[in-house]
Amino acid sequence: AQAPASCPVFLAAPVWLMSPRAVLWFRNDLRIRDNQLFHFAEVRRAAELVAVYCVDPRHFARSPWGPHPRTARHRARFLAQSVEALDRSLRKLGSRLLVVAGRPEDVVPNLVGERGVLAFQREDTSEEQEVEEAVLQRLGRGAAVLSHWGHTLFHREDLGWNPRETLPIPFGRFLHGTCDHIQPRRELPSVARGDLPPVARVEGSGPGWSAVEAEEGAIIACMGPSVDGGASLPAGCKGAPAIDWLGGEEAGLERLEAYATVGGLGTYHRTRNQLHGANHSSHLSPWLANGSLSPRTVYWKAKEYERSHAGAEKDQRFDHVAKFVFEMCWRDYFRFYCACFGRKVFFLGGPAKSSRPWRRDAEAEACWKEGRTGVPLVDALMRELQATGFISNRGRYIVASYLVHYLGIDWRVGADWFESRLLDHDVCSNYGEWASSSGVAAAPGARMPLGLKGRGPTGGRRPGAQGGGGDPWAKGAETGEAVFDPWEQARQYDRAEEYVRSWLPELRGVPEGRAHRPREADGYPLPLVLEPFGFRSGRPAESSGAVAKANRRWSAYDEYGSQAPNGAKGRGKGKRRQPATGGPQGYPQQAAEFTPSLQAAQQPQSKARRWQPRRVFLDDTVAGA
Repeated sequence: AQAPASCPVFLAAPVWLMSPRAVLWFRNDLRIRDNQLFHFAEVRRAAELVAVYCVDPRHFARSPWGPHPRTARHRARFLAQSVEALDRSLRKLGSRLLVVAGRPEDVVPNLVGERGVLAFQREDTSEEQEVEEAVLQRLGRGAAVLSHWGHTLFHREDLGWNPRETLPIPFGRFLHGTCDHIQPRRELPSVARGDLPPVARVEGSGPGWSAVEAEEGAIIACMGPSVDGGASLPAGCKGAPAIDWLGGEEAGLERLEAYATVGGLGTYHRTRNQLHGANHSSHLSPWLANGSLSPRTVYWKAKEYERSHAGAEKDQRFDHVAKFVFEMCWRDYFRFYCACFGRKVFFLGGPAKSSRPWRRDAEAEACWKEGRTGVPLVDALMRELQATGFISNRGRYIVASYLVHYLGIDWRVGADWFESRLLDHDVCSNYGEWASSSGVAAAPGARMPLGLKGRGPTGGRRPGAQGGGGDPWAKGAETGEAVFDPWEQARQYDRAEEYVRSWLPELRGVPEGRAHRPREADGYPLPLVLEPFGFRSGRPAESSGAVAKANRRWSAYDEYGSQAPNGAKGRGKGKRRQPATGGPQGYPQQAAEFTPSLQAAQQPQSKARRWQPRRVFLDDTVAGA
């Protein structure tokens, strides 16, 4: 039978012939459980087997967006642990993993040979697809190729539409038109010892590649020295990772078991927006991102919990498993978004072809990356990211909103920094969320003012009825911009100031109740920007009234950081905090000067690939590694 267009299987040799060798090319599918690679009949009938993982040097090279590696130390270590764990799992099955330092197109075709079988998981983004194409072009004419897509919860053949050709927009159409009507498939059968062909003998090196011991330290060493770099935290910082991160399928399954409890998944809907804590969210995303866990494994475990704990939640406002699955649907949606729009995902204006006035500012970008914006909550979140490789989902919205809506910086600067620093970086989820938050993922309309997110999770409220910085989605549905006001977010999610004080030792001497709005006398830097969208005016802050507006807003905060209602006078008991003045467009003097001519010089090319260095940045000294 002919394979569906959404899941092509290329066969260059008759399937009834026994191939001399099968090659399993592992990428972001570092697991045994629920992995299609082990279930192709052609693979099991082969005379011998090579399971290979390529440590591609391009993944650890310097980013074209700044002097930092594309994969920094936290994700590099987690990846190395995951690769080592995969080798251990394969050895239990009587096989082993060949780890090589080199580009896949230099390695894989030589392993397959003239009549071998290559099996691999396909990707949906342009650079990864270019690598696939380079591998396929170098294969022998008699080689057979078997491929599949395994990143998503829902199988592509079950969607009823081809994500490479169309995408339901906004997300609600996908959720209610697709997710509500199909069920995820069951996991594939377990793989047992004896199911796989014998291990092939492979030379330890070849043109452009060399074998590496499948051990964490050796793998990290071949990634290059840049993965161990990164700024250290200031002395006195008391912040710590929410959980102990350990890569690999076994560790991922253990985390899944630990979370599928009343104190974990049974609190998800209530706690998912908290900033820190072992069970404020599942923390499964790093294992899902590199394929150590299958989304179907996670889904069916959640449904098992739902069946065994029916009625455990007495508050009818919360449906923890449904909300958890809802977020898994978002993960699928961003995968299909990238499959549909291809390279446009990485354009400055995105698929929406937006012409928003983005800018570059080396000093402001460095302050954001290093946690020196003068906004305690933003700074604490960025310090946690630097120290641990992880911040909460709510925290990501807050820091992204500040970079994009307050500082007006090209959204891809933030997406690239997250790519470097996040343990759970996934190209589709990361770039899709940044594009969506920046308003470039889909053109807004009357029924979908927030683009891909439609009207946002307004919970049935009249758009804007609960509007304000603390309810950015409802406000955004009215204005078209979902702005996360960091001060109001702090009032909601860090009222006791525990989070910012744990990551910012500079606040240790600041009186209680003032950590989110320290004064100049406290020694904490002034915020780079107090109000969103000031950069759009094109006029100095003094003439645009931004400073006066910021002053009025700042004085509306009471001693505990809460904002007075609209029309009410502020109740601040202390001296009024004066924002920085004199800088262009509402920025303080310490920020790099920004002019229209500099904007034109630093404007990134729209049709840029993530791996392709852009000449326009050769003279752009972006600080912050």
